Amino acid sequence: MAAAGDPRTLRTVGLLRAALRESLAQHPLDDVSVSELCRVAGVQRTSFYTHFTSVSELLTEMLTDEVDAPLGLPDTGGLSIAEVAAEFQETLVAAFEVVARDRALFRAAFESGADSLRRSLTALVERRLHLALGIWAAHGAALDVDAAVAVPFAAGGLTASIQAWALSDDTDAVARADSVRDQMAPWWPRGA
Repeated sequence: MAAAGDPRTLRTVGLLRAALRESLAQHPLDDVSVSELCRVAGVQRTSFYTHFTSVSELLTEMLTDEVDAPLGLPDTGGLSIAEVAAEFQETLVAAFEVVARDRALFRAAFESGADSLRRSLTALVERRLHLALGIWAAHGAALDVDAAVAVPFAAGGLTASIQAWALSDDTDAVARADSVRDQMAPWWPRGA
């Protein structure tokens, strides 16, 4: 298999993602076949199977990558706890905005029989929460948190919030992110 940064891989995956977007605009996820997707993308089935095992896996990876992009952790050196909390809140708003922008695709993934998007998002959020706890600890906050319990608990709730947002018609990402923050466990710093 080619390396993830290989230009051929990036081109093939990009073509497949574009073809999937096009196909899902016309058909439910369960009706999109690998053969049809490859025809629309102009790639061989063997190329598809080099990178993915199913159309659902392609959609899951695509959407997880989209949510992950705005969740990058900011440079928090020299920031107060309130400023770090504000930075984290901005990333949460941005993630909800991504979901709203691609709501039809997120709905297709969540409403399909597969649970892969939910599992993938939960794993992503768990990784991000572990990093966030390290940042909080470096700022002297959330020092008594049992990460083995708190992280999966919070990740499950955040993922469920993303799913509920995707399945809703709500458009106020800031209000949703604020509501999610307000429901976080007491150890999650909220700023000033």
